[in-house]
Amino acid sequence: MKPSLHYIVRTLLLLLLAMLLIVGIIAYVIIDRLTNTEIFEDVSRHTEIVVLPQEPFDLERAVQNGKAFTLEYTESGEFTVLWGTDFHLRRGPFAGRNKVYALLEAAFEETAPDLTVITGDLLFSFDAEAMLHEFASFMEEHDQFWAYPFGNHDGEHKYDRPTLAGILDAYPNALFSSGEEWVRGYSDYPLVLTSNGVAKQALILLDSHDSRIYEDDVIAPDYIYPSQIAWYRWVEDGLGDIPLYAFTHIPLPEFKLLWESGTAEGIKLDKKVNVPLENSGLFAAMQEKGNTLAVFSGHDHLNDFQGIWESIDLHYGRSASYGSYGSRDYKKGLKTITLYADDTPYTVQTYTVDQWGL
Repeated sequence: MKPSLHYIVRTLLLLLLAMLLIVGIIAYVIIDRLTNTEIFEDVSRHTEIVVLPQEPFDLERAVQNGKAFTLEYTESGEFTVLWGTDFHLRRGPFAGRNKVYALLEAAFEETAPDLTVITGDLLFSFDAEAMLHEFASFMEEHDQFWAYPFGNHDGEHKYDRPTLAGILDAYPNALFSSGEEWVRGYSDYPLVLTSNGVAKQALILLDSHDSRIYEDDVIAPDYIYPSQIAWYRWVEDGLGDIPLYAFTHIPLPEFKLLWESGTAEGIKLDKKVNVPLENSGLFAAMQEKGNTLAVFSGHDHLNDFQGIWESIDLHYGRSASYGSYGSRDYKKGLKTITLYADDTPYTVQTYTVDQWGL
């Protein structure tokens, strides 16, 4: 029995559509690779020249100059940070932007955050400027304060980091600073939590850059630079002995050491703990005074573990990336970090799409 003409036409159309889809995906990957502008810093940790300011860090002056922010505790004495990472906002049929926004709306309703912090890779787009405007407008519409240090994909393609940093000046709820001019990066700044005007804790945001060409032409995540480490000490000295919580996109090398020690709690579903190949010394600087209690990072979409490494807590974020790699077995989500005005230890809670039925 010969197949009907209708069957033949339908089969040919399905084959044509499949070929067009394959060609489209291949074209997208090629265009992405050709237009993706990996950002390599023009100095190394060995050659960067650091010139510290003569005057100590002064919080009031930094706030006036747009280099720092203060946020007041509510009467409850609790401060809730909604922590998200790796949203990878972009256009396209597989971008999943609406799912990211739905996840955030559910989190706003349930957790009532005082601040949202996104640890980098908010953007992953040819049109990052439009995506950043869209996200900033979304946060304004929901009356949510937010902050974020740049990740390796923020500033790729035609919109660099200085351009993106300038956009956020127009949005009152975006607590963003491009940082001190003498510090490498475009998102190194502190947010200080106060109670009755007295500094209680500080969130320290650090730009972890993009990639670096290491020995034997190996490309891997970049590290934190000497000027940033000097800035961290400078801010810490100026704030006095208050607890510090650091937020950076690319995890420090100590995250890898923590996992390899066998003492971490959680999961590692990525092939590796993707950290810089050289340790530039930020963690050691954090240990000097003992004020840094925790470091929060993203970057690896399928890793979610935490633990204590040499007296400092290390936490991976729960990825909310729909526009980049992931796994059906690894649910998207967000976390909350609850801080207290008294000496109560901070707490971290994870929320996934399963809990909210998304």
